[in-house]
Amino acid sequence: MESRALTARAGRRLRAVLVLVVICLAAGAQPARATDETVRAVTVYDGDTCRLAHGRTLRLAGVDAPETAHDGRPAQYFAEQAKAALEGLVRGVPLRFVGVGPAQDRFGRLLGDLVLPDGRSVTEILLSRGCVFVFWHEDVGEALFHRYLGLQRRAMAEGQGFWPRLLALPPPAAPYVGNASSHRFHGPGCPDAARIGRRNRVALPTLGEAFYQGYAPARECTPWP
Repeated sequence: MESRALTARAGRRLRAVLVLVVICLAAGAQPARATDETVRAVTVYDGDTCRLAHGRTLRLAGVDAPETAHDGRPAQYFAEQAKAALEGLVRGVPLRFVGVGPAQDRFGRLLGDLVLPDGRSVTEILLSRGCVFVFWHEDVGEALFHRYLGLQRRAMAEGQGFWPRLLALPPPAAPYVGNASSHRFHGPGCPDAARIGRRNRVALPTLGEAFYQGYAPARECTPWP
């Protein structure tokens, strides 16, 4: 009887070890998410996107920058200054990548922030300098969104970066139309504005009000100069 009991216990131990091995192998097979990883930027594409030395492209999460020239379209106002600001911060220094939200966006780019050797957030610096604006997405999270929005409001009040010219643009004949679900806003004549349901439809009389409330311009019919 004792021999049988010892054999049973040994069998249970063996099964437990095998289960643990299977779990470890399965975990190793999952793609690791790069977070809190030391990286270096080698190419800056615009004010919110750069390529890292290991080959992945990083998109700063929760913000957007003026578009640089591409596909035959001219650069938007302040695009080159925003790109230069990001390049001046990240080129030639070790950076810490911190993931935000999902592992990557629909284009396969890493989503997150870069932290300088002195502990400062690259995204927060760019917001404070008026080089990028808040770009809401549900994966960013409410706390981070409101932190970024506070920095944006301060930059607006201080007249940093692109804000003086942008906020001086004349208001449209009718208010801009915001979507409370997506936090995007459209020009009053934009076809997409007409598709916003009454429940999510928000009237925004000026660009200042739109940005102050955390809305970002839609890519189509954007009022950006």
